[in-house]
Amino acid sequence: YWDCCKASCGWQGKASVSNPVQTCAADGTTAVGANTPSGCDSGGTGYMCSNQQPWSVSSTLSYGYAAARIAGQGESDWCCACYSLIFTSTSITGKELIVQVTNTGGDLRDNQFDLAMPGGGVG
Repeated sequence: YWDCCKASCGWQGKASVSNPVQTCAADGTTAVGANTPSGCDSGGTGYMCSNQQPWSVSSTLSYGYAAARIAGQGESDWCCACYSLIFTSTSITGKELIVQVTNTGGDLRDNQFDLAMPGGGVG
């Protein structure tokens, strides 16, 4: 997904972390305060930062960001947490993607991840 909305884990106090996920202005690079309302809400000016996109370390390891919903946990548990996703089918079998959860997937089922990829669209 890549809807450009402010990450739900970008609010101060959402999780027990020293800093929430960074929020940016509409240009995707200028940082704004954690309490800046989402640009997807009326009058809001906070958006996803363009540096929150996946990158490759090797042919078998990459890092990225995701929205998630984890069974038996709440948003304060999974916000900013990291997970290792190891692919088990198709041409990417055995490859690993380590993601930091920066968003809540309101439309996701338990233990489902929605990978953040620029150009990926909504959901």
